[in-house]
Amino acid sequence: MPVLGLTMEEGTVAEWLKHEGDSVQKDEPLLTVEMDKGTVEVPSPASGVLRRITVQPGTAVPVRTVIAEIGEAGVAPRGADRQAVAAGQRLFASPRARMRARAMGVDLTAISGSGPRGRIVEADVLAVGVSDARVVATPLARRLADERGVSIGDLRGTGPGGRITQDDVLRAAEQRPPAAAVMPPAPVAMPPAPAEVEPAPAEIQIQPLTRLRRLTAERMAASARATARVSLFLEADLSEAARFRNQLQPEFERLGVAKLPWDAVIARAAALALLEHPRVAAQWAEGEGIRKSTGIHVGVAVALDPEGLVVPVLRDADKRSLRELAAGLLALVDKARAGRLSPPDMEGGTFSITNLGAYRIDGFTPIVNSPETAILGVGRIADKAVVSEGKIEARTMCTLSLSFDHRVVDGAPAAAFLARLAELLERPYALLGI
Repeated sequence: MPVLGLTMEEGTVAEWLKHEGDSVQKDEPLLTVEMDKGTVEVPSPASGVLRRITVQPGTAVPVRTVIAEIGEAGVAPRGADRQAVAAGQRLFASPRARMRARAMGVDLTAISGSGPRGRIVEADVLAVGVSDARVVATPLARRLADERGVSIGDLRGTGPGGRITQDDVLRAAEQRPPAAAVMPPAPVAMPPAPAEVEPAPAEIQIQPLTRLRRLTAERMAASARATARVSLFLEADLSEAARFRNQLQPEFERLGVAKLPWDAVIARAAALALLEHPRVAAQWAEGEGIRKSTGIHVGVAVALDPEGLVVPVLRDADKRSLRELAAGLLALVDKARAGRLSPPDMEGGTFSITNLGAYRIDGFTPIVNSPETAILGVGRIADKAVVSEGKIEARTMCTLSLSFDHRVVDGAPAAAFLARLAELLERPYALLGI
C-alpha cells in the first residue's frame, strides 16, 4: 500500500484495474485506493506480470503492506502454493506468530500474511481457528466471520485462487436465517386478555460505511464541533454575469476550453475578494493563534457517485486568468469523477466553494472545510421578479451563503468580504483583470 499523503496511515483497495496474470507496464494505472481525501489512481511501480493480488477490493490495510506482487513471466509468485512449502524454503513469519501457531496447533503454511512483504504476524494466527486453518481466506474475512458467527469452512471463496474475501463473509451473514427467539412461557393463572395484534417490526438493515463516507462524516462532524460557525446570506444579481458568461463561452471553446463553468467565474471573484480581505483566508492554529495564508487557493466541491465528496483545489486562483481557471477546474472535475485525483490535487486549500444550484437549492449553511476559515455556498441561478428602480422586472438572481469561523473573523469583515464578492459578480468585467 503506497504512502499517498503525509498523514496517510492506511488505505482501502477500491478496485483492481488489472487481473492476476495480466501484463503491466511501469506507471500504467494498476488500482484505485480510497483514502481520507478521496479515491486515488495508483500506477504500477514496475513492468512485468501481475503474479498475485493479496488484498481484495474493500479491504483496508496499513501503508507499506504488500497488496500485490509483480514479477517476470513464468516465475511463480511467492506463496503461490501455501499448502506444501518445499524443504528448506523460508516461511516469512514473526517469532510471536510462530509461538502462537505452535500453541494453537495452526499450520502456518495455510495462512496468508498481512505484514510487510507478506510476513505472517501474530494477528493473522489469532484470526485463524484450528478447524479452519487450511481455508484460504483474508485475515479481515476471518475476523468478520468470527464477529458474525459465520463458519468460514462452509464458504466458497470468490477471490483469486478461491480465496474467501470479506464480501463472501458479509454475503453469507446476510443470507443466514435469523435465530428463533426464545419466549418465556405465558402465565397460566391469568387468561390472555384480548388485544390487537401488532405487526412484527421490519428487520433493520445496516449498510456498512465506505471508507470515503466514514471519513467524510468524521471530518464534517469534527468541523461542526470545533468551529464557531456563523452563516451569512446575500442575494446577488447575476444578470450581467450571465450575459458575460454567454459571450465568453464561444471564445473559450475556440481557445480549447470546452465551457466556462459558473464555479470558475465564482472562484475568480472569490480570489479577488480574498486579496482585499485576507483574514477570511487565514486559519485557526490551535494553541498558537491565527495563521496567515501564503497564497489564495480555492477548493471547489465535487460530488461523486454513488456517494462521497472531494474538494480539488485551484492553486493561486488570484494569479490565474478566468480562462486558466476554467480549464483547470474542468480538468480537476474529470480527474475526480474518474477516481484519478492525487493528494496534491486536494491539499492546501484556503477557501472553498460548494454549489447546490443544480439541485434547485436556493440557500443553505455549508460546513467549513477545516482547517479553512470560510466556505461559500452557491444556490441556484434563476430568473426572479425583482423591483429595480421602482419597476418589477425579471432578473437573474442567486443566493450566496457564507459560513465562517467566528474565532478567526468577525461578522462585519466577513459581511464586507461577501458584499465585495457579490459586487465583483454583479460587475463581472472586473474579473478579466484591469
